[in-house]
Amino acid sequence: MTVHQSLRGHLALGLAAVAFLMLVVFGWGMLSEISGAVIAPGKLVVDSNVKKVQHPTGGVVGELNVKDGDRVKKGEVVVRLDETQARTSLAIVTKALDEMDSRQARLVAERDGADKVTFPDELLARRNEPEVAQSTTSEQRLFEMRRSAREGQKAQLLEQVDQLRQQILGNDEQVAAKSKEIEWNQQELGGIRGLWKQNLVPFNRVTTLERDSARLHGERGALTASIAQAKGRIAEIQLKILQID
Repeated sequence: MTVHQSLRGHLALGLAAVAFLMLVVFGWGMLSEISGAVIAPGKLVVDSNVKKVQHPTGGVVGELNVKDGDRVKKGEVVVRLDETQARTSLAIVTKALDEMDSRQARLVAERDGADKVTFPDELLARRNEPEVAQSTTSEQRLFEMRRSAREGQKAQLLEQVDQLRQQILGNDEQVAAKSKEIEWNQQELGGIRGLWKQNLVPFNRVTTLERDSARLHGERGALTASIAQAKGRIAEIQLKILQID
């Protein structure tokens, strides 16, 4: 009797706790407010619904291998697009790549100072194709024209260097001649000054020699400056030749 009373007491206590919890949850739901919610779009589609088949880039249908109602297997070709547009785009891209490869080969040959352009084996294997033959021939002709232009420019610069060196040699000879004249002038001027101090020659004879001495020194200085300028010009031309190479 005591055990049954205890069970009924625990059962009543449990039911009271459940009722109290439900009352608290229901009261919280009635009194509290929800400040926001997460909304996500969705769409229910029946598994047997019609499926759309679409190419990622699009195109013109050239061949349709099935009709409405046919069953297809995995890997079976359903639609084949027309290849005209794709082949045209491929030809354009291939031609551009061939031109870039030919141009790169020509630039490498110019950089290395080669006698001719060495084209890649992939281009040489297709040299019978009109587009490849045109690109390689054009780059080879351009290489020869640019090489001829560089050689002509270098020849002109080297000729200028030779002319400047000849000018330097002539100026060196004139500087030596002026130095000799200055030496003679100084010797004559020393003797005339001695005679002038003895009142044996007029003073204007002394001033004339002094003016000649100043003129000779100035002419020799101008020749020396011209030599330095010519050497500087030679250095500039040699730098241009290195840049051409």
